[in-house]
Amino acid sequence: MKTIFLTSLLCIVFLSAQDNDTTCLESSLSNTTLSLKEEAISDIQRKEQYFDMYLNEYTDNETRNTVFQVSGSLFNIDPYKSNYFLPITYDFIGHQGRQNAEAMFQISLKKNMLYNFLGFGESMSIAYTQRSWWQIYKHSSPFRETNYLPEVYMSIPWYNNKSPIKNYKFGFIHESNGQPEGNSRSWNRLYLDVVMQYSGVFINPRVWYRVPERAEDDDNRDILDYMGYGDLTIIYPYKEQLFKLFLRNNFDFDENRYAVQFDWTFPLAKNGVFGHVQYFDGYGESLIDYNVKTRRAGIGLSLSR
Repeated sequence: MKTIFLTSLLCIVFLSAQDNDTTCLESSLSNTTLSLKEEAISDIQRKEQYFDMYLNEYTDNETRNTVFQVSGSLFNIDPYKSNYFLPITYDFIGHQGRQNAEAMFQISLKKNMLYNFLGFGESMSIAYTQRSWWQIYKHSSPFRETNYLPEVYMSIPWYNNKSPIKNYKFGFIHESNGQPEGNSRSWNRLYLDVVMQYSGVFINPRVWYRVPERAEDDDNRDILDYMGYGDLTIIYPYKEQLFKLFLRNNFDFDENRYAVQFDWTFPLAKNGVFGHVQYFDGYGESLIDYNVKTRRAGIGLSLSR
């Protein structure tokens, strides 16, 4: 059944590349993209003005560019996934040794390393995502769990306005929680990620292959029984609001394990601060809970969407 699911999903993705009558990503977001570009250009211009007016002049451009990078922090590090802080979350399912109420946050950044190296407009990038669950309302406020996700991937745009497919991404991702034996969890995956757009709605299926480990080193041998072999994200932008629905299932109908996450973000200020509401139900919210069910709601702030 799992093999049939993976094969069917990939077939749907590749066959849909032949569809037409779909508005391309660039045109649907052109106004927003232009505004963001203008803001970025203005920010760079402000830094250049400060550099020219207040710092000592350098005679060679190479040294000047180096100092400008340092003074302006222009290392082209961008947000990757959502960056958010939810100071109030509540798990409606009780778990031993923890409070139901806790804080949660995610940091996610990427750095583009190579562009068009193979000649078809692809980009090679590295990324880092960190998710933390913080028992902030407990005495001494310990961090209960932190998951670390370094990643390397190649992103390939699909240059066909008539196709719903907008981008392919191939990557390798490591995930671990850095805890000692007994609570240690980790796994490595190779994945294929596709971004499609249908009438303004973005559909993002992803399938993965777990890199095998030696039995004596594997601290979560049955993780695929809970996490399955892929996931699906549906994104719906409506004016200034953004709705995301994340779905995962192991497609084992005898012992079915699932995950559903809903995120709603909306602007609070014009400086890129957003309100963030999140709801999660299912397995695998964190590595320590990959085989434990969670039902959590939270509210807070997001700095990127």
